[in-house]
Amino acid sequence: MKIYWHGKTCFEIIVNEKTQEPISIIIDPVDKTYPTKDNNILLLTHAVEYNKKEKVFTVLAAGEYEVNEVYVQGVPLRDGGLIFIIKAEHIKICHLGEIKANELSEEEIKELGLIDILLINGGESDKTKIIKQLEPLVIIPMGYENVDLFLKRLGENNKEPVDYYRVQKRDLEGREEAEIIVLNKK
Repeated sequence: MKIYWHGKTCFEIIVNEKTQEPISIIIDPVDKTYPTKDNNILLLTHAVEYNKKEKVFTVLAAGEYEVNEVYVQGVPLRDGGLIFIIKAEHIKICHLGEIKANELSEEEIKELGLIDILLINGGESDKTKIIKQLEPLVIIPMGYENVDLFLKRLGENNKEPVDYYRVQKRDLEGREEAEIIVLNKK
């Protein structure tokens, strides 16, 4: 699995990349050109304009979906937005969208369950309580102009950004502490 960040809340997650039919999961596209292929999965945490393709599986409402061995769950937020849970390659990813709250309710925590990778807003609003509530194995910030404040809140500094994050389930096994991955905007 590879994870790319395209700015704001937009991510591209490529699963089954070593097969003949890799799948791109596009979350909150920042420009209208996404998705680019028919076998993509498009997830929208909020209303956004994009090029509609007939064969693209699109999720913009709460519920449970499965397509091409990718499980997606849209969890409604109290403020009207969506959180997405994505399960692929035995890895569970949580994309918190544009969550405004600084903590989750007990019901939301229970519904989200154990998280391997958390995609969370790293902007001005302090989301460290949510990170502590979910205890993910990997934290990837999004939606920030300057990541330094986010890193400082988590007790980190000088985290070198990378172009993408490649991960397999075995990379996450046995972790005791969360790893923070800062991605360059693609």
